[in-house]
Amino acid sequence: MLIKLVRIGRDAELRSANGKPVLSVSVVYDIGYGQHKKPQWLNLTMWGQQAEKVQPYFTKGKQIVIRADDIHIEEYNGKSSLKGTLVSFDFVQNSADQEAPKHNNPPPTHQPPPPFDDIDIPF
Repeated sequence: MLIKLVRIGRDAELRSANGKPVLSVSVVYDIGYGQHKKPQWLNLTMWGQQAEKVQPYFTKGKQIVIRADDIHIEEYNGKSSLKGTLVSFDFVQNSADQEAPKHNNPPPTHQPPPPFDDIDIPF
């Protein structure tokens, strides 16, 4: 099992496989130190109702602590990628996310999802 602080690289995608919801999310973390530091990408999947419920919260740039299993290298058309199954996660609270924006752009036209704490997720 891998436990790691990661950053979501792009908004998670929800799809259906054999009638079951599947969430795909790409995350990145750093390996090495100083001038030898490199990003390591990991493509994770999550299945079931939990995947449906967390999809709106898995957006690009958010930091989460993951617990992933079945980590393996998969090759396709001569390219390899690191894949795994997302077992559980915790959101990282960041004080910068709590501040109001300091620019004069108009407010977004879409409604953000409700706070994550208000949703009952059975896990």
